[in-house]
Amino acid sequence: MKMDKLSLTKAYIQRVSDFKKSNFEIHVINIKDLSKFPFLLVIQSVVEHYIKLLIYPLNEEKITKVSLSNFNFSYENFEELSIILREYNVIHTSGVVLIEKRFFYECYLLMSKNEEKSKNLKASFNKIKNKFDEIKIEEIILSKQK
Repeated sequence: MKMDKLSLTKAYIQRVSDFKKSNFEIHVINIKDLSKFPFLLVIQSVVEHYIKLLIYPLNEEKITKVSLSNFNFSYENFEELSIILREYNVIHTSGVVLIEKRFFYECYLLMSKNEEKSKNLKASFNKIKNKFDEIKIEEIILSKQK
């Protein structure tokens, strides 16, 4: 699998009403209590021979994605990561992925970058930044319909 810099997945948020107009035959109507959620988080995982889509109903137009690359997978590192993420509502995680002798990890958090918790997240990762080649924290926002 080729890595697009530091990205195991791509994601976007769109309105449920816009998703229903897509050409895919995906029955989002079967998601429990879908009417309570105006948005969908769509996560695409591209592997050599297929694309996997994960779809999560949301009430928010903005969430946070955390990507970590090239780290030693040890109990200590995993425990530190777990302690940090316990404070947040994790929507999705890639789990730890080994690609070309490098470990990667991604997760999506129910939080926008403007929230106070986002500053705490950055501060927590700053404390352990020497254990990773790269830590990327980005905001995923509602896509503008074309």
